[in-house]
Amino acid sequence: MASKTINYFLELSTTFINLPSTKVMFRMSSTHFTRNKKLPFESVVLILLKGLRKSISMELFTFLKSSNSTLESISASAFVQQRKKINPDFFYKLNNHIAVDYYKDNDENVQLYKGHRVLAIDGSTINLPVSKELKQTYQLFNNQHKTNDVVLGRVSILYDVLNNIVLDGLLSKYEVGEITLSKSHFTYAQKNDLIIMDRGYPSFESAYLMGLKGINYLFRCKEDFSNVVKEFTSSCSKDAVVTIKSKQNKSFLGLEYNYKTEIKVRLLKIEIAVNEYEILMTSLLDVENYPHNSFKELYFKRWSIETFYDRFKNIIGVEQFSGTSEQFIQQEFNCALYISNIHTLFMQDAQKKCDAKYTTRKYDYKINSSLTLSVIRTELLTLFLEKNSTQKLLDKVELYFVKNVIPIRPNRKYERDINKYRQRTKPKQFANRRVI
Repeated sequence: MASKTINYFLELSTTFINLPSTKVMFRMSSTHFTRNKKLPFESVVLILLKGLRKSISMELFTFLKSSNSTLESISASAFVQQRKKINPDFFYKLNNHIAVDYYKDNDENVQLYKGHRVLAIDGSTINLPVSKELKQTYQLFNNQHKTNDVVLGRVSILYDVLNNIVLDGLLSKYEVGEITLSKSHFTYAQKNDLIIMDRGYPSFESAYLMGLKGINYLFRCKEDFSNVVKEFTSSCSKDAVVTIKSKQNKSFLGLEYNYKTEIKVRLLKIEIAVNEYEILMTSLLDVENYPHNSFKELYFKRWSIETFYDRFKNIIGVEQFSGTSEQFIQQEFNCALYISNIHTLFMQDAQKKCDAKYTTRKYDYKINSSLTLSVIRTELLTLFLEKNSTQKLLDKVELYFVKNVIPIRPNRKYERDINKYRQRTKPKQFANRRVI
């Protein structure tokens, strides 16, 4: 059994960042990063990966201190000019590099369900800074009381719900639909994966495209998805294999299927309360390997992507942007995806030690995710820059995580307040009002 540690992924990141071909591939112009300057490509990348949560001047001061640089200071203006030279796709590729490698020779850590990677696709929105460029690129919205203008971007994530790894993430215009973005994620899934999606996602085209790649799917399905689903919903059957066809009324020109194309799917009626049912649609047709009573728990695994969004927004703080240009927004969004995965890898290593230490206590314990991220951000530059002491620092950090754990108390429930955020407005954040 093979196992990869957080140290392995930090070294993998460092190697990718420092490759000469990486700088050439992801600079905005062939003339960029060709001269020796105070802030070379690698340094700008590390500062951005850490996250700009304080003023740029303070972040640069922290960087100089962590890197033991002989430079006395670097101006904020110099940093901004240098980050303009980096294509945001670099950070997207860096995260993808980590996510792909996670599944290679890592059997001891990778969790599967009956041989499947269990993935989920879900979307959300994030608030962006209000600027002229972003208003043109995205869209300006009012809340219901028209008291606060906001710029919204649509986010779509492909997420491994058993291993808490982001395989792919996109930030797009709000007007781009969730189904359209979800199809972009299929590139990053592979044969035998199982993708779980909520009721906003079922479509004949998505099912067809996943079928071509050998990707399995599990949708929560609306009753009016098709006449076949309506008939099943009103029937006494709880489990049936049926045939569905495309119901689109537009041309099939350019598509790989036509109005005669059929797909066999399995429909399941899942009881969630007394006389209350949800309809699921899946490509898992084998009744023996995937019995009806296993699907309620299987679909519930999708909840992990909901908790990801909570962590992504409220702990990682993806909406705390330091710039107001489209380039800077995409840079920091992709950095947040990378930090999310590094955060997960840190927690996986620490959780193993936590499980071994607290076997005799009343409750199970979990690593404190907020504390973990705070420490990672504090020590990330040191972990990248001081390679000789990386393992020693990692051991010290993980010991601190294990000592500050949270008990898992079972059967705790909270009422869900669907109107909790309905009247919340986000204050405008001006460029000169960041925390010192």
